[in-house]
Amino acid sequence: MSALGLTDDDGMTQVWFVDEDGRLTGGAEAVNRAMRYCWWIRPFTYLYFLPGIRQLQDWAYRWVAENRYRLPGSTPQCALPSAEVNSKK
Repeated sequence: MSALGLTDDDGMTQVWFVDEDGRLTGGAEAVNRAMRYCWWIRPFTYLYFLPGIRQLQDWAYRWVAENRYRLPGSTPQCALPSAEVNSKK
């Protein structure tokens, strides 16, 4: 991640997408950009850029990211504090 200019904390807080030009985007926008590579969902990804939809998706992404360890299907690793994660490297 350091090759991209990201810290470990950056990687722990949100998902990142690197486009063909090397530009980084994070969070809900990164998810939408990555999903453009799936032909059947591509049209829906452009909805992200409509007023109101972007804010809603950003809010939902932050909520899921902050509560990922409480959601069904989470693993014990999702709940590890940053200090514990860093000590296991």
